[in-house]
Amino acid sequence: MKRLSKVLLGAGATVLGIAAASPVIVGEILWHGVLTKKGSDALGKYFAEEPAVPSQKPAFDICEGAGEWFDSTPHEDVITLNSIGDTPMAVLFKNGDSHKWAIVCHGYTAEPCVMARYAREYYKKGYNLVMPYMRGTVKGVKSPKSVVAYTMGYLDKLDLVAWVNYVVELDPEAQIVLHGESMGAATVMMAVGESLPDNVKCTVEDCGYTSVWDEFAHNIVDMFHLPVFPYLYASQLCIKRHIDLDFKKASCVEALKKSKTPMLFIHGEADTFVPFEMVYKNYEAFGGEKDILTIPEADHALSVNTDPVTYFNKVWEFVGKYIEE
Repeated sequence: MKRLSKVLLGAGATVLGIAAASPVIVGEILWHGVLTKKGSDALGKYFAEEPAVPSQKPAFDICEGAGEWFDSTPHEDVITLNSIGDTPMAVLFKNGDSHKWAIVCHGYTAEPCVMARYAREYYKKGYNLVMPYMRGTVKGVKSPKSVVAYTMGYLDKLDLVAWVNYVVELDPEAQIVLHGESMGAATVMMAVGESLPDNVKCTVEDCGYTSVWDEFAHNIVDMFHLPVFPYLYASQLCIKRHIDLDFKKASCVEALKKSKTPMLFIHGEADTFVPFEMVYKNYEAFGGEKDILTIPEADHALSVNTDPVTYFNKVWEFVGKYIEE
């Protein structure tokens, strides 16, 4: 289970102690402890957990040497401008004269380097890479108008659209695949509901949720043992005072209904943090060309670690239909 569960479990321990006092207090704790970097980092230090280990040894270790590859391969930080005047930052890896591009989006509390196990495989295939810093990270968005906080894909989708436009301006012949994990996957799914240029040929979402409301509703019950009403409703009201994040409007399902950009859906069958059944709800909502891969025994965001051969065989099979080798 990834760090989001660790942070929420830590917040939950605090929440349970004062829940009876006020749903509003619960909302403030969720805001400060879950959606701000300072709070999530502080909770993470006190509620550490052992890293999840796949029950079966994979055919090869997808993580082995990935960090060293990231550090040693030439790259640079770049910025762009989104539609609301914010300036998100990303890591750019150029790969010769290739017109193939992958925009690879990380999950909650992570950074681009955490996605090296995916990025390296794209780079081997000749792809240029853009790896955004998602909102809430230190380098995520620079703007006096924007609160530095995690928006769970809701505002990140605007940044992703801006990165697509950045790539097209850099390379008008670009063929682009969007690939996201967890919160990054939700960002990809929400972004395809926006207006994207034809350069975006296909997308890959890995363990994304159906909506922020559904994800928080699941975890407030499963981890905090609190009822959705009144606690999640009160939390929504509190958080809206701090940041433009509407849990229900932040819906992958609704965005997918508006898109026809081909999408591969991936989910671990042992994922209880973003419940496994959510992948089918997202899949069914999407009316474009699509495929699905589920990985037995894989926990949250561990499909690629559990069975990397099957994972990337499916990715290249799918992506290869839309992006020329």
